[in-house]
Amino acid sequence: MRFCLTKGMIEISVFIRPYEARDYDRVRLICIATSDTKIRSESKRTFILKMYCDYYIESEPKNCFVAVDGGADGAEEQVVGYILCAADCESYAKNFLKNYVPKIKATGRLNGFTARSEVFLYSRYAAFFPAHLHIDVLPAYQRLGIGKMLTDTLLEHLREMKIKGVMLVVGKKNVKGRSFYYKYGFSEVGKAGPGVVFGIDL
Repeated sequence: MRFCLTKGMIEISVFIRPYEARDYDRVRLICIATSDTKIRSESKRTFILKMYCDYYIESEPKNCFVAVDGGADGAEEQVVGYILCAADCESYAKNFLKNYVPKIKATGRLNGFTARSEVFLYSRYAAFFPAHLHIDVLPAYQRLGIGKMLTDTLLEHLREMKIKGVMLVVGKKNVKGRSFYYKYGFSEVGKAGPGVVFGIDL
């Protein structure tokens, strides 16, 4: 489904579709571009990608969706945002701990600890929210309703899979992000260090 959005004085055509293998590099670029962490080294880049991107598009691509700028005046279509999801915490934990945490640990012992803590956090709430998500939209495309379109698409997908709830973690200082999830219907269910845990029943 396509949506016509107004960006300044320009009307753009955005649509949401399932993630495809051809989106791999672009999604990873967006992950780095939207990271709250400054990427000053290759090890930091690897850490961010392995923590928040690669597992999802490599292990659960069917549960990932992208927002695409349909292009105007013959311009090439471009992925401008994504929503990535692990649908079942138990399966995620087994795969992530075995295949991704060792790569993360190789970038630094503290990073390895952080990765394991992330798994523990999701497992803590898995009885109520077995799925979790990550969403990012390029700054130039934010505040246009794309985040809601992506979230609508994923949640409908999870409902079709009979998943009973989904969660995510938002930084305490991310006021805009927290406001978005409150308005969408998520509830604050806990805290995790510098983050707030949000969940929604499906």
